[in-house]
Amino acid sequence: YDVVSLLCITPAVKGGKFKISNSANVYDHLNNTLPKFMMYELTRPVPRDVLENGNGEGTVGLDDSIRRSGRILSHRVRYNSYPIYVVEADQMRFRYMRYWIETGHKKTSWKVPTLLRIAMDILDDELDKVCCFHDKLVRGDIVFTNNAIIAHARDSFENDPYAPPRHKVRAWLQAQKADMLNGPTEADAFDPPKRRRRRRESVIAFNNLQQM
Repeated sequence: YDVVSLLCITPAVKGGKFKISNSANVYDHLNNTLPKFMMYELTRPVPRDVLENGNGEGTVGLDDSIRRSGRILSHRVRYNSYPIYVVEADQMRFRYMRYWIETGHKKTSWKVPTLLRIAMDILDDELDKVCCFHDKLVRGDIVFTNNAIIAHARDSFENDPYAPPRHKVRAWLQAQKADMLNGPTEADAFDPPKRRRRRRESVIAFNNLQQM
């Protein structure tokens, strides 16, 4: 997805600060400072855990039970491999969540390679250094980020047992498909504000379709 958004309905009582960093800047820095064998760890396919409904346990049907069985799940995780950084010409894609990489290795009975672990340590440190937003979202706040290059994460949090629990709503948008729903007309070329307005409306329309 091109864009990820997060809406705060109820913040956590303690912790849960949201943070974002520009992974493109981090890539430029690491590519100029790390040895090639270390950058290779960040640009080679890496197994990831398979994300499904039901808090990672899938649904309760027979097919899903088979899909989640040990050996089959292990093979699924191995095929679910892609790089942390993909760079082609002037295009870059950043997909990174260390937790899913580590649990994916565990489910395949593989140890996380030492060089990969070191590379992720360095990556985590650099993302923290260039963090440009680190604050708690309050009720009604909403954040939209470029899902291809912006790293987004949150701190750990605690709920109050006597208060409503933390509640956030996340949505993913595909901007290209949104444009297709309500593409620009010939007249829009001579009216940039109208074109921008149509683009905003198409994004909202596509988001509503995704939630139906």
